[in-house]
Amino acid sequence: MAKSGFYGWRLIAAFWVIVFINLAFAAYGSPVMNAGMALQLHLSRTLAGLPYSLYTVMSAVPSVLIAVLVRRFGVRLTVVLGSLLILIGCVLMATVVNSALAAVIVFGFVIAFGVCAGGVFGTQPGVVLWFVRRRALALSLLYSGGAFGGLIAAPALNRVIVHAGGNWRAGWWLYAALAALSTVIAAVFIRERPSDLGQEPDGGPPARFGARRESRDAGAPAVPAAPPRPEFITREVWPFTEVLGSGRFWIMVLALCGGSAGFTLFLSQGMLHLKDLGFTIAQAALAVSVTTGSALLGKAALALFGDRIDPRYIWAITAAVFGIGLVLVVHPRNMLSVYAFSLCCGFGFGGGLVCMMTTLSNYYGTEVFAAAAGVAGALNTVISFIASVLGGVVYDALGSYAPTFYILAAWCFAGAVALLLVRPPMRRSVGGEAAVAVSGRA
Repeated sequence: MAKSGFYGWRLIAAFWVIVFINLAFAAYGSPVMNAGMALQLHLSRTLAGLPYSLYTVMSAVPSVLIAVLVRRFGVRLTVVLGSLLILIGCVLMATVVNSALAAVIVFGFVIAFGVCAGGVFGTQPGVVLWFVRRRALALSLLYSGGAFGGLIAAPALNRVIVHAGGNWRAGWWLYAALAALSTVIAAVFIRERPSDLGQEPDGGPPARFGARRESRDAGAPAVPAAPPRPEFITREVWPFTEVLGSGRFWIMVLALCGGSAGFTLFLSQGMLHLKDLGFTIAQAALAVSVTTGSALLGKAALALFGDRIDPRYIWAITAAVFGIGLVLVVHPRNMLSVYAFSLCCGFGFGGGLVCMMTTLSNYYGTEVFAAAAGVAGALNTVISFIASVLGGVVYDALGSYAPTFYILAAWCFAGAVALLLVRPPMRRSVGGEAAVAVSGRA
């Protein structure tokens, strides 16, 4: 099939819209509705924040289960299930939820699990099956859906609520309608793998790498095969147990945890931190917006260079930049300082997360990627949640977030060094046989 007919890019477009809806409106838009709910129901600050705190954990921790669903039922059914759960949860939030406990159950469990299945954890296994040499670009585009959604979701939902006379349930009705759209898109447009349409990853010809396809017809010209994939993309078939036993896997996963924890701490308490330093709420909200938007810069760096050089090196740069951002966030003196740390944190986390996913898929292959990404995402989420809580505890004890930010900055710098020193893992032969499988289709 001609390259112009390659379905992978249309699949990326469908995935982008799904992530834009399912992930961004829950992660960045739901606080708008939850704030209105807290005021109407007269909830304490602890109860008001509990649904979102649980959502943060449950939107990533079940990712290993999502990997099982993808392997058992495929990407399409998994994403359709996630979108349907979001739809059901939104309808419940818009109609029957009238207490903090109900919000915890519906938003913290139902919608969160839907986001886990219908967001990046459900869609990115499909991306790595359709793309090999252009994988960094494809994953960067996928993750940009969440970043763009982060810029649009909160203002759009707030406008709907204001137009409805301050009725926070109107926002959930809008999200429900969008979730219904993502369900339809997932059911109609998702295809599991290139072979289902008689195509090859990246849209290349079905030939072995580094070889030429000679026509059976002696008079016909030879058809060049697809170019070889880079050395940093494995040809080995890794069992999941061996991935978990790989020390390099844990080094890479832990390398992101400092930035992930710092990002979560800033999103959850950064506005309060800036208010303590004398900035207005509007200025603090602008810092959050710049941080979210500048995540696109980190993804752009991977998109531009991640298919040419090992994304691990780009990841190391983003980790170091995030560490600089955490140092700058301790005591910004003016709005220029605010913009500086916002750009560093956004670039660092936005690039680091997608670099980790790309590197894991490159190093360990497509067969175990969903499970490996699930473990990485779950661990990062749990550590981020703990760090966010501890950051509040440290502030209550010392009156400052500085110790927590400095520790997490040091973690980022150590992670950057570790990423520069670590090398791509290699499987050992099993039972005397080489544990390498060169795929002619990849």
